[in-house]
Amino acid sequence: MKKIVAVMVSLCAATGVEAQSIAVNTDVAMLALQTYNVGAEMTIGNRSTLGLGVFTTNNPYWEKDTKAVGVQPEYRYYFGGRPMYHHFVGVSGLAVDYDTKIKNTRYDGFAVGGGVTFGYVVSLSNRWTIDAHAGVGVVVYHQKKTMDGVPDLSANNGTLTTHGYMGYQLLPTKIGVTLSYIIR
Repeated sequence: MKKIVAVMVSLCAATGVEAQSIAVNTDVAMLALQTYNVGAEMTIGNRSTLGLGVFTTNNPYWEKDTKAVGVQPEYRYYFGGRPMYHHFVGVSGLAVDYDTKIKNTRYDGFAVGGGVTFGYVVSLSNRWTIDAHAGVGVVVYHQKKTMDGVPDLSANNGTLTTHGYMGYQLLPTKIGVTLSYIIR
């Protein structure tokens, strides 16, 4: 987390931002699904912010055999006249390492992607805000796919190969409700 803050401070210093706001946040919709997350957002201009969120889950109640860890950087442009206020559009990235079992099939892989996010921020007080957002984008993945009771098809003469399935899909990349605390 110290490295993340250092990178964000360096970016602001490089762009000449003098009185930036910094907020820490968590996506309560992800928390409801037992996906633990934390993020930070800081202003980098009169109407824009740069944010970074990290998340992880390990055997949540909705899918007992799931593990994932990921990161989501995001640039947001606010139309309300100031950052962290009213309507915004964002460009976000996604990188996630996952291992999940759905029915009788196990998916173990890594995915990266990018997309566009739209949302709205409501001020609850001088320091607290809440925003609702949704985004869609392209996600590229590389995964191994194995099925229960079926021999591992990626085996070659008893030796595992590094082959797997690659592909891409248009998917929701960011959907949630985020509670933020503005530090300064």
